[in-house]
Amino acid sequence: MSKRKIRNTIIMGIGLVILIIIGVVYSLLFNDGRWVYETNLSEYVFITKDIPMLAIGALTAIYVIYLVITIFQAAMQKKQADKRYTRRISPLLGFAGIFGFAGFAGFWTYAEAKIIFPFIFFAFFGFFGFFFEGKMSNTLEDELYMENKKRAELNAYRAGFQLLFVTIWLVGMGMFSRYVEWCAIFMLIAISLIYALVLFLSSYLLYRYEKGE
Repeated sequence: MSKRKIRNTIIMGIGLVILIIIGVVYSLLFNDGRWVYETNLSEYVFITKDIPMLAIGALTAIYVIYLVITIFQAAMQKKQADKRYTRRISPLLGFAGIFGFAGFAGFWTYAEAKIIFPFIFFAFFGFFGFFFEGKMSNTLEDELYMENKKRAELNAYRAGFQLLFVTIWLVGMGMFSRYVEWCAIFMLIAISLIYALVLFLSSYLLYRYEKGE
């Protein structure tokens, strides 16, 4: 990981901490401490004053996801620092994306036991991207390849952030405001699918750029 990226990550973390402090102070002074003190979700009713804390919560989730991805990428780059070829994997690994359908089990677990974590499995749809990565196994990582990789990741992240913005906007406009549990389910499904889309597009777009399609 470059020093510039480390510095930017730290700066974003500090900025997020400042936003959290501001949000807590705002909530205590102007919103009766909602989302600061313990909140009974079964009795929760959305009001517009909750938007700052909800937005900060969403930004925190985004930063955590970004941090995990950054650490994972740094670990992979360190491991492959001496390699000039892409890793060897089978395109058949892309079938792991089928596990994404397990996310639909969340509707059953929620109806039966109010459990929503299975919706996270929707993120496994991103594993379909391994099919395209497998088709590029043992590819020389020359300058053109690295340029195409950065271009693919940039476009994938752009699409992900655009969808994430729409998701946050819908929640901020009061979607499911009377049913906070459904709001949580919507956010969990949306973030999982967006994460899957970013993973898939990163591999798919790189494959397209490399093949000139």
